[in-house]
Amino acid sequence: MNKNYKHNPFAGVFEEDIETILVPKFNVDDLIHQIHNTKSLAIEFIGKQGRGKTTHLVYLHKKMEHYPLFLCDENTNVNDIINNKSDVVFIDSIHHLNFLERVKIFKAKKIVIYTTHWSRKIACLLAQKNKLTLRFKGINKETLHEIINKRLELASRDDSNKNTIHNSEINKLIDNFGDNYRGIINHLYKQYQ
Repeated sequence: MNKNYKHNPFAGVFEEDIETILVPKFNVDDLIHQIHNTKSLAIEFIGKQGRGKTTHLVYLHKKMEHYPLFLCDENTNVNDIINNKSDVVFIDSIHHLNFLERVKIFKAKKIVIYTTHWSRKIACLLAQKNKLTLRFKGINKETLHEIINKRLELASRDDSNKNTIHNSEINKLIDNFGDNYRGIINHLYKQYQ
């Protein structure tokens, strides 16, 4: 690894550093205002794997840590979510729950903020829950450039170390990986290892 860095700039990021490296796809203050001033709402972060849904969910949750965050997998017990006293819940990977479990959550909770690969509009309709969809699709060259440079800066040993990535490298990454941010970060991790 390059001696100019404390650690690999493209390794996993600590939760406390997400705010430093993230370039948000939405206005977080507007979304928080909507969460606090809406009677019933499902907010879905929708997109393929590796597009930044979970990172954005964790970023938003850090601004509202008094609400619980549930990380779902095939062993998740839906009753843990439903029986939680909070009327606002964050759920990563809601697709691990079955259709009826999702409907129960949408009915039981005032606000549900979740990541998913496909829209959960039918479950929302059955639960009579309004839905706001934030799509994680596409890539912006300037945004990718900013994210990479923020990671380089965060890992840098020295403030004067201004390593950046060139536009030609950004273009190659987009040509090879499309909008798969995770694929790009994993590729850069190997390069900087």
